[in-house]
Amino acid sequence: MKGCLGNYSTNNKARIFTALVLTGILSVGSGLTSIKSSMAAALETAPETTNTVSKQNLRQNKLPRSIVNMVIQDVSRRTGITRNKLQLINYSQHNWRNGCLELPQPDEFCTQAIVPGWRFVISDGTQNWVYHTDNNGRSIRLASAQNPTNNPTNQLPQSLRNLVLQAASTSLQQPISQLKIIQAQQQNWSNGCLELGKANEGCIRAIVPGWRIAVAAVGQTLVYHTDETGSAIRLNEAASQTATQKLPQTVRDAVLRQASQVSGLPISALNIVAYKQKKFAQGCEQSTFPNPCDRILVSGWEVFVRGSNRIRPWVFLSDESGKQVQLANSNQPNGNTSAIAPVSIPENELPSSLDRNVVFRQISSGGLAGTSYETVLLNDGRLIRVRVGASNDSERTVRRVSLQEVQRFQQLLRNKKFAEFKNLSYPAPSGAADYVTYTLTSPEGTVKYNNISLYQLPQNLRLVLKGWTNLRSNSVADSSTGGTSNAVPIPINELPLPLDQDVVFRQISSGGFAGRTYETVLLKDGTLIRVRVGDANDSSRSVRRISPLQVRQFEEIIARSRFAEFKNLSYPAPPGAADYITYTLTSTQGTVRYNDVSQKNLPQNLLQVVNAWNQIGNIAQ
Repeated sequence: MKGCLGNYSTNNKARIFTALVLTGILSVGSGLTSIKSSMAAALETAPETTNTVSKQNLRQNKLPRSIVNMVIQDVSRRTGITRNKLQLINYSQHNWRNGCLELPQPDEFCTQAIVPGWRFVISDGTQNWVYHTDNNGRSIRLASAQNPTNNPTNQLPQSLRNLVLQAASTSLQQPISQLKIIQAQQQNWSNGCLELGKANEGCIRAIVPGWRIAVAAVGQTLVYHTDETGSAIRLNEAASQTATQKLPQTVRDAVLRQASQVSGLPISALNIVAYKQKKFAQGCEQSTFPNPCDRILVSGWEVFVRGSNRIRPWVFLSDESGKQVQLANSNQPNGNTSAIAPVSIPENELPSSLDRNVVFRQISSGGLAGTSYETVLLNDGRLIRVRVGASNDSERTVRRVSLQEVQRFQQLLRNKKFAEFKNLSYPAPSGAADYVTYTLTSPEGTVKYNNISLYQLPQNLRLVLKGWTNLRSNSVADSSTGGTSNAVPIPINELPLPLDQDVVFRQISSGGFAGRTYETVLLKDGTLIRVRVGDANDSSRSVRRISPLQVRQFEEIIARSRFAEFKNLSYPAPPGAADYITYTLTSTQGTVRYNDVSQKNLPQNLLQVVNAWNQIGNIAQ
């Protein structure tokens, strides 16, 4: 993170003042000696270092609190909002190009000199105010007041919004539903590299219209430069802020080696899905009585590693260098298997009794995402999973097992005496965090445990859990309503743009090990164009062709399959799936989404369209 820009030296100030006197243009409104305000649009082309506000950042960048206080005071004076309801939500250092801080008033003369200063964003939660200041707060100017109603993010094309969110989702390893575009500004970039060219990269010197887009997650912000269509998307690493520093390569390598030993999986099958800096207490590992011993805090990392087909990540703790790495949780067979003493579940924490047609219920809550899901097994074999609190029911899935499997599971509950664990809870160890709590209920009672204490549960209870996991793994998509009951609506903000007039069909593929996104379109004349989204040099572009007859045959297949019945539906991957590729298919009748994991469970009519489309890719020349 760049340090605070230095103030002008005394000699620089003297030369500027002398030049002003000699030219006779010393202006009261020059912004060098008075506090002025003006309403104007901010032109942000100067070098910047954007910061998410935290006490640590305030110390590191030596941001004078007096300037922040003056800016907040100015907002309060203008709006009548009390100071305690206003807060600084973003700031960045700038070199303004003139004495008016690039915000001149009408007929105002601005001295042409570089003025180091700051750009602040103040918010009351519903409205933002953007200010420009010099380096010591003697000049403060209001750039704009941004309401949600006139927020430029509302003008951002939906297709570009989707592409940027997908890029941020891949970069942060977070679902799109957890991301939000907080800023979108139209820009004219000065070259084909969107002003983010790398060393030795040839950038075409041309004006490229586009956008500067900021995407926010919890404690993190990514800033992207794009062209108008999203065919070029580049991350502005200097302006982006993440919740933690980058994980050192030595720590990454050491954690993956340790995870490989713990799991028995090769390193190539393991992924670091999240990490954060953490303070650990060390000392007093051995008894020092009667001598006193003080525990000290040391800096390190908490790293979350997920293996292929594993739902819950392993959690590892490492020192700053990666020389000491240990497993933080014990949700694996080789962990600590000493028994946990159960405690009674308080009566006010017991869930409601099962409905008459329900055989078993699981409620999961907590974890990194903090979401809750409820899964119930009905006596007719249906497995229904919903996200608790989801008002639009968009994550609801329905799957099915045979009646024989339902009966075998009921017999397992009786054989393993599930009733003996009635209303008991097996708590997580003291100090544990980010774990998932499971509440299981049968007609005989309720038991609660968590993923950290899984392998410290009684043997009979673990066998019940194994049977429940196998039951869900053997379930298939429910086809009782034409094969769409396991589908969920695609959120409106994730729908791609409609097809252009000359386009018959479009596929967007994203994800997988490489994490790349490709768009393939079939034109009416038989041209099949495939491009890599975000490839500024268009080096991955390919153009092939099929005959007009083959185009008409494909259109007939789409019509016969009643593709419109699947309009705006998504067939999600099963929980825990990873490294899969998501396909978004769009015809003139609508859009459908699936992935290579869920493809085998697609309705037959939809599968015909998918197979026909794949054949087109094979025969195109």
